[in-house]
Amino acid sequence: MIPVIDLGGTRTKFGLVDKGVVVEAAYCEARSKGSIATHLEEVADLIADLLAQRGLGFSDCAGIGVSSTGIVDSVGASVLTTNGKYDNAVGFDFADWARRRTGLPLRIENDARAALIGEWRYGAGRGVDDVFMITLGTGVGTAAVVGGRPLAGPFFAGGNLGGHIIVKSGGRLCTCGARGCLETEASGWVLPTLIADHPLHHTSALRSIHNPSFKEVIEASDAGDACAKEILAHCLQVWGEAIVSFIHLLGPVRVIVGGGLMNAADRVLPAFRNTIAELAWGALKKVEIVAGEHPDNAGLIGAAALFYDIEH
Repeated sequence: MIPVIDLGGTRTKFGLVDKGVVVEAAYCEARSKGSIATHLEEVADLIADLLAQRGLGFSDCAGIGVSSTGIVDSVGASVLTTNGKYDNAVGFDFADWARRRTGLPLRIENDARAALIGEWRYGAGRGVDDVFMITLGTGVGTAAVVGGRPLAGPFFAGGNLGGHIIVKSGGRLCTCGARGCLETEASGWVLPTLIADHPLHHTSALRSIHNPSFKEVIEASDAGDACAKEILAHCLQVWGEAIVSFIHLLGPVRVIVGGGLMNAADRVLPAFRNTIAELAWGALKKVEIVAGEHPDNAGLIGAAALFYDIEH
């Protein structure tokens, strides 16, 4: 049994995983602007309650796995850089905290890479040693497995900054400081701006929705809303073209798409397949593109897999 923590920007997910099976999972409010130490203590108490309900304690577990935003040094068990979330996690000694609080060894990984590891070992990536994953949500998360090993590189950023590839020269200012990043053209956080800037905004049902989601854009599009139709088509095209670029760069056998957008996989994946068939080079047109099997729990499963399935 592995207790696991997935440090999100809005909510933190935690639970218990046993070799790819989520035994228990729950959420609590994230404290991404506050003290990481205080937040981890809160989550540890909640995990202790989950264990106690099963007649267990931390001493019955093999270790504790953590999935975190930011660039993560999985060897040194530290967060190297962040982008407005858990900024004081940089330099925090996660392993020392885990030993003192739980008596367990700790392993930590970037959240997008952890989600891919979960899908690769126990989900949509099983049986493939070259796989790329893109998670479409508030932002855009990416990770890759190349030749049977998660891509990280000497700076631990390999594969993780796909949301910040520049797709429009001189485009919108991104939270990372660059302009024209993929996230500034198509992501959950920029969606209100895309709607407000659209010339048909004043005629759209979306104008009255506070903090609209892609679910609402899809619903409005299906209802014939011209603004929603054009925004959805724009985002699908931008994402699809980015996926082609990642395919050209990494040469995966399979692409996994995760995130809340996969609740509309029947609308999204065919659009991506069409773009790949149109734009990808040669045999790369045949790369599989599939929905993740664990849209809610891939990060938890991957954090636990750091103990069973990943070399350290």
